[in-house]
Amino acid sequence: MLAENLFTDLDTEDKGKIKRNQIRDALFHMGVEMGIPPLSEFPLLSDILKKHGAEGEDELGQAQFAHLLQPVLQELADVLAENPMVVLQKIKINNGSKLRKILADEKQLSETVEKIMQEEKDGLSTKDVIRHYLEKNGASLGLPPLNDELVILLYDTVLGAIENGNTDAKTSEKDEFLVFLKEILEKFAAQLEVNPTFHDLDN
Repeated sequence: MLAENLFTDLDTEDKGKIKRNQIRDALFHMGVEMGIPPLSEFPLLSDILKKHGAEGEDELGQAQFAHLLQPVLQELADVLAENPMVVLQKIKINNGSKLRKILADEKQLSETVEKIMQEEKDGLSTKDVIRHYLEKNGASLGLPPLNDELVILLYDTVLGAIENGNTDAKTSEKDEFLVFLKEILEKFAAQLEVNPTFHDLDN
């Protein structure tokens, strides 16, 4: 199944064929999460690929690709078993700690509410106005970047559990708006504490 999925990902032209040297790309696709060290930190990988003939421009079908990938992965596993290595990644873990600090800072919360209210849009509920603001500026409050499906799902989960206010954002008093924002941020913090998100520091 792994070889089949990798082959499908690499067969971008849907020809049913990929080049032999794309075995290297397959390993890159698997990545550190699946135990494959980066070539830059594990030069022996090039020797393993060369040893098993995973070079050249000739094309392979799916079965041939799987047949070639298997011994490469097996030898790589054997080498790493004898010489384990640790790969450090520039990953940021978001567990809601920054959000909790902001929730304890009434001044910053008040300033955030003022910014949100300045961006109000006619016809939107309080919840929708806040969501619109958080999607654009959430990182400054400690929310994870909105760049993958898990974070989008987090937004949907948190905001889906929030009831709209009795008045729309245009007529809401600042204090009411503040209570509403705090409820949303508290739910985000609780979700992130239980299910932290991970993302590259470059993002």
